[in-house]
Amino acid sequence: MSRHRALPLLLPLLLLGPAGCGIGDTAPVPAGSPAAGPPARAFGPAAAVHVYFYSARGLERVSRAYRGPDPLGTALRDLAEGPDAAERARGLVGHTGPPPVPAGAPEGTGTVRLRAFGGWESRGALRQLVCTAADAAGTADGTPLPRVRVTVERLARGDTVTRTCAL
Repeated sequence: MSRHRALPLLLPLLLLGPAGCGIGDTAPVPAGSPAAGPPARAFGPAAAVHVYFYSARGLERVSRAYRGPDPLGTALRDLAEGPDAAERARGLVGHTGPPPVPAGAPEGTGTVRLRAFGGWESRGALRQLVCTAADAAGTADGTPLPRVRVTVERLARGDTVTRTCAL
């Protein structure tokens, strides 16, 4: 088909194109309140706790099933037990010792105090312990992980240290 014959066939389509889809302009329509995002997070016991173990890449967060009634206690017991078989197969290792216990009532939002009986003296073990405790405490009270202060009374060394989890 030559250009001269195709032009008359295309001309009606070209003229109708700017006409739009046939829907006229509308004014703003009230639709209720603006979107607010997901519901606010309710702080408290979660379905999982997080434990920190080492791999070739450094400290890694591992999710474990929450076994109530205390998320901090659950996380500390899981940490003391070390990586399970599947985690070891992925190359995770942990410094283990008797599970540390909370020392008294929580001191307030973003703080936790622990008493460790032995096995938590090395820098790596202490880092695992601090990050695990900070994650559990922060999840329970809504404090961001790096702002949770963890004080550990290390009975085997006879000292007390206060740290935050720096990943």
